[in-house]
Amino acid sequence: MIQSDTSVAKRYAYSYVRFSSPEQMSGDSIRRQTALAVSYADEFSLILDDRLTYRDYGISGFRGQNSASGRLGDFLGAVSLGIVPQGSLLLVENLDRLSRESALNAQSLLTQIVLAGITIVTLSDRRTYSIDELRRDPMGLIYALINFIRANEESELKSFRGKASFSAKRAIAESEPITSSCPRWLSLNKNDKTFSIIPARAKVVRDIFSLAQKGVSNTKIAETFNRHKVPAWKSDSLWTRDKVGWIARSSAVIGTFIPHVIEWKDGRQTRVPCPPIRRYYPAIISVDTFQQVQTGRLTSNWAGHGSIGYILNQIAVCENCGSLMIISPSAPNGPSMICSASVAGTAAHYAPIAYGPVDAALRQGLSAIFTACDISAPGYGRSRRLSVAQNNVDRARRELLAVSLSSSHTDLLEEMRHTLYLLEQDLLDKADMYQHSATSKLEKKLSEAIGCLSTGRHDKKSSIAINKVIRIIFSKVVVRSETGHIDLYHDDGKAQRINI
Repeated sequence: MIQSDTSVAKRYAYSYVRFSSPEQMSGDSIRRQTALAVSYADEFSLILDDRLTYRDYGISGFRGQNSASGRLGDFLGAVSLGIVPQGSLLLVENLDRLSRESALNAQSLLTQIVLAGITIVTLSDRRTYSIDELRRDPMGLIYALINFIRANEESELKSFRGKASFSAKRAIAESEPITSSCPRWLSLNKNDKTFSIIPARAKVVRDIFSLAQKGVSNTKIAETFNRHKVPAWKSDSLWTRDKVGWIARSSAVIGTFIPHVIEWKDGRQTRVPCPPIRRYYPAIISVDTFQQVQTGRLTSNWAGHGSIGYILNQIAVCENCGSLMIISPSAPNGPSMICSASVAGTAAHYAPIAYGPVDAALRQGLSAIFTACDISAPGYGRSRRLSVAQNNVDRARRELLAVSLSSSHTDLLEEMRHTLYLLEQDLLDKADMYQHSATSKLEKKLSEAIGCLSTGRHDKKSSIAINKVIRIIFSKVVVRSETGHIDLYHDDGKAQRINI
């Protein structure tokens, strides 16, 4: 056990916090793990380095994901680079926070950390694992091994039960739903476990297919719905071509449900589609109509993705209302940027901006900005996306709680639960891809974008490469048409300006 000694130089301690499911985020897991670390550091006069506190939110230790690509992997890298000095302490709640892999792999990870000169402290039982401690008491390795075996068996059992539960549900899918989640034109009757059609929303779906059969594009359908104030099934939402396209492609309209399972491939979590279950939902579109729309000339472009790449795709916003700007290649005077709200018919400021000069100015000014960019700073990579996803889930939970306490409208509550479910799935996806500091992959993207700018390439591939980096570094881009400036905003609100 570490003893407090004022005559000895203070030692650094680093906290590692991990949990694997979004439910734990709203619970006591973060507070408990953090409080234990702070208390231990205070008790033994350790310097708890807040700048390098390592946290893996929604990251599994069962497959070694945290040590391979998560923040524990970053800690190991910091140790090897000397950023974390030898003799430091790594504070964890239990050994299973480090790993839930097979005992052999978990023991290897513990040994790797200890041999690097780091002392591991498990805060729940105050045990220490260091070179000196394990030499004095080799039974510590046996104790750790037993804990790793127990943790791995628990995770294996959870995985087996999850798969068995899904298989059992699928076996009875024709008689009762697998999950309460369903398309928004349906609702689940919990008493008799059947789906009911919501007439007003079903009519919207039928209108989409009717218009599509007549050759109307998804953009025009969305514009028509917005102008006629057709509810988009969310109070603050508008119809977009993507929403229309998703409905037009969804096999749920003909009653078919395609379940997915989570599998691990090449060390990564992947959603894998299972064989479709027919007649799962009540059909609201005939099979002939559905197939006609799928094979029609418009279906190849339902998502609204053109064949040309633009470096401001999905990042430029309107200077008047903040809505996303659409880049139209078919404008009379060449490609133009148009406010999506004005296209949707909900805003009057229809003022196209010529895209050519904007693109030329960006290609001239971005190279210096990219070269000077410090992508190792917090906020780049995927951490911002995870924070946004966490905030969205928290907000949805608060709204659901408030409505459930003050409302008895089951349809509204069911819709809010469905929204929360989708946000939680998005959080899991973001957590799966989470990275806080720069990685070789991110550095490669930046290098590729700088290369495309320096060589003057204007093909689709180079434009997409530049666009990816813009969307990593900046939160939005605003083209000031009257003053002739382009403002590129960072997450903290600061902007970098390029003259057109």
